[in-house]
Amino acid sequence: MGQRFLALLVAFAAAAVAACNGRRVPASVQHADFIVTTGDSSYWVTSGPQGLRMRGVPMLLARVDGRFREIYVSDDDRSYFDAVLVGAKLWSRDLVTGDSAELFTDTLVPRFADTYAKAHPNDTPLDKDAEAADHPRISVTADVTVLGVHGSYVSYEYRTDMYVTGERTNADRHTARRGVLDLRTGKAATVESLFGREAAGRVQGDASTEWKLARDSLLALRDRRSRRAQRVVSAFDFDANSFTIESREGRPCVVYAVPGEASRGSLSALALAPRDVPAVAWWHALRDELPAGPDSLLSWKHAGLELRATLADDGDVAHLVLRDANRRDWRVGTVGAPVWRVIWLDATVKPDDRKALKRAFNDASMYSEDSRIAMAPRPSHSSGVFLPAAFGRR
Repeated sequence: MGQRFLALLVAFAAAAVAACNGRRVPASVQHADFIVTTGDSSYWVTSGPQGLRMRGVPMLLARVDGRFREIYVSDDDRSYFDAVLVGAKLWSRDLVTGDSAELFTDTLVPRFADTYAKAHPNDTPLDKDAEAADHPRISVTADVTVLGVHGSYVSYEYRTDMYVTGERTNADRHTARRGVLDLRTGKAATVESLFGREAAGRVQGDASTEWKLARDSLLALRDRRSRRAQRVVSAFDFDANSFTIESREGRPCVVYAVPGEASRGSLSALALAPRDVPAVAWWHALRDELPAGPDSLLSWKHAGLELRATLADDGDVAHLVLRDANRRDWRVGTVGAPVWRVIWLDATVKPDDRKALKRAFNDASMYSEDSRIAMAPRPSHSSGVFLPAAFGRR
């Protein structure tokens, strides 16, 4: 009787410990080691004898030629008391060497800042921690938002907003366009360079036709309700170099986004319908990272494991479940949606890269809440702190 009571007591204690440990699961869970990337964070998931754990940080990762890189945005702050002038730069940082390379830089704010300095020689640029006027006469800002990462290529949107009053001429100008950059060189990619001449000619022609039909139909309307829409659509003009890359059930798509320039109100590039392109060699190399299935239920398979991401009803979060080789399901946790990629940390990851990855996760965990908020909305005067690119996202 005493031994049976002791056994029950031990079992009860073990169950209580498991319940208190939250996401910890029994040691029988299959070994797994991978990183889940979303639009605003990276989550490192490990499982083994110690159970299953997930650690999330506000960092956007890419893997280029086997090496890990962090993609981030920094502010280029050139503000004065009565003129908020804040540009943006997109960077790629090698996690092993720590070296950063500039991928994209806004040119509007530096040009305007030079013009302002010449026109106001007695004005002094604001110190780092100084505050701008509550209602500055001039506001010229730029944002770079990362929309996706596929291997060596990053898709982004570039937007500018200019409000100028009280100068020689008032100005209210807003622009938006999209593009794809090669992380290895920082050069702009074209659909032809990514997917071949034949595919580029086909999807570009189809997208251009789609835009012309939609624009002409709207401009042909004569009722009052369409007048504002006609003014808006006239601010946009198709450009074959304004596009992004997406993955649809594991297949590559090109999404053209018509760039615009308007004199009133901020705007975003107008995305057209996704268009299928052939899965070329560099895309095939990403097959383990890219999800299969519809957005509501994405899945990744690797070495007998399957990770599933189920979209919640509100669409803001996804629930992760790991299925092992014995078809047992283990709850991993909940992450922000959408889920972009899964990077499996197998034997192809070198020791130096794994060590650098661990250091980067430790560093990213120290990003302050103020730094994250600084990207959206932009403060009246930025501190110029380096920020994860994901926090400038759509």
